[in-house]
Order: sequence, then C-alpha cells, then structure tokens
Amino acid sequence: MNYFSHNPLNRYADLRPDAAYMDQLWKHKKARVLVVNNNLNLLLPTQDEAAILSAVEAEALADHAQVRVYLGSEGKVPYFALGFSELSPVLVPEPYTFHDLRQTALHLPKEQSALLAYARGIVHWNICHAFCPDCGGPTHSTYAGHVRQCSHEACQKQHFPRTDTAVIVLISEGDACLLGRQQVWQPGMYAVIAGFLEPGETLEQAVAREAMEETGVSLRSITYHSSQPWPFPSSIMVGFRAVAANRYIKVDNQELEDARWFTRAQIKSGLEQGTLRMPPQFSISYRLISDWFNEAGEYTLDEIVAASALKV
Repeated sequence: MNYFSHNPLNRYADLRPDAAYMDQLWKHKKARVLVVNNNLNLLLPTQDEAAILSAVEAEALADHAQVRVYLGSEGKVPYFALGFSELSPVLVPEPYTFHDLRQTALHLPKEQSALLAYARGIVHWNICHAFCPDCGGPTHSTYAGHVRQCSHEACQKQHFPRTDTAVIVLISEGDACLLGRQQVWQPGMYAVIAGFLEPGETLEQAVAREAMEETGVSLRSITYHSSQPWPFPSSIMVGFRAVAANRYIKVDNQELEDARWFTRAQIKSGLEQGTLRMPPQFSISYRLISDWFNEAGEYTLDEIVAASALKV
C-alpha cells in the first residue's frame, strides 16, 4: 500500500448527521484528538510520532477551533480533528510542535501518517470553504465536519469535500523509463509524468493526453497500478503503468524543464554520483519508479537510495 493509505478508522458516515451523538463521542473518555494549524500537523518534538491528545488535553483548543471534524473510530476509540488557520502559540500544548507532513511522513508510523493526512485534508477543505460558492453567503459545518451548508435562508445549499483527481504514470520503453522535472524542484530531481483529470475525460485518456502534452510521447498500452491520497492540499493520485510507442521526446517547456529516458543503469549511476534525485519516498511517484526498477531483480531502488544517502 502507498503512504497515507493505511487509515485504521471506520469512518461511520451514517453517524455523522446525529449532532447530539457526535457531542457524546467528543466527551467520551477514550476520545482522541488531532490538531491541524495552517496545514501543519501537531507532532511530538521528536517529529516521529503524532500528538494524539485526549479530549481533556484538547479542551482549550476546542474552544477556539474553527472546525471540529469527526474522523471515525478505531474500535471504541473515536477520533476527531480540530482545525485552525492561525492558532495562537500560547494555546499550543507543551511539548508539541507543528510540522509539515511532507517533511515528516517517512519518520512516522504509516497508520499515523494516514490519520494526519486525512485530518489535514478535511480541515483544509472546511477552512477554505467558509463561504458558499453559489451565493457568497457564510457556510457552517454540519455532518460532523463533512458537509458545509450555506446559512442564507434562500440558498441553504450543501457543499461536500472536494478531492481533485490527478493521474500519474510510469512510462517505459524497453529497458528505460521516462522521467521529467519541473524547474522549481530540487536540482537533479526527476519524477514520473503527472497531471490533473479534465472534465469529460476517462482516467486513461488523461494519462495519454498528459504524456503527449508534456513530453510528446505516444502510448500504446495503459494499465492501472494503484492510488494514493495526496492532501497537498486535496488530491487523489491515480497511478498507472504505460508502454510508449517509441522514445521520441518533445518537451513542453511550460510544463517541464526537462524529460529524459533513463535506463536502470543510468538511474543507479546518477544516484551514486549525486547527479540524480528521486521523488520523496512516501510518494506514489517513487513507488511507481521503484516497482519498475526492481523488476530487473539485481538490486532494489531502496538499497541504492539508502547507500547513496550514506555518502552525502
């Protein structure tokens, strides 16, 4: 499974409309609380464990929270998220601190990473949808934080969490795979091709279009690989493998700075020499590259990345 996919909670969506029951769960002695502030998650100072507060520990925070969301329950333990766009430092309980999940995901247990990603995504949606896109009226949280309803009597439209669908694809041809890079990335970092699904497209059509638009590469087969929640801020990455018709490349420099075919030997030597960087290991982009790379069976990408890191 990909990172952020190990959520242990039963979401119990059928319980969300019962506000009185949600209040009972919040007061439950076993209730646990995650905190999100300005898209950052609350962690222990070591940054290798989430700050999972009791409702008592989170009481002062709850009084100031912009949103409270019921995430679901693990067994008889209900989990909530409290969300803020800008939390006063004096309210942050010691010894916890806020950190970006993109920097800490690899250091956290996978189930905790999934919980933090879920909390970050649903809080972000709530805070960014404080007003109705239909009439401009203020919205309020209902269904335990999973619906926002317009407060204007003449509108009262319900709005639901938005997840933007993106496709991401490892394209291969013979003994090489196609990797590209954006100018804003770290020097030497290359990743697989990705882009957002457009209205009226199938996922496979989006894969073929993005490959052609960004690199000029025509595909002759496309197969589904896996998917990954991607709360940066609100996407689902749908991963594919594809085989190219040939190795012709014509880079769209508005989308990518560069795109190249890399053999496994070139990836290995680039990593060892420090001239090539892989995408973050918690990303589906890395997973797609790794699965393709490891098919040769000589050594794994993880082994090479780890050995290269020791040389730095």
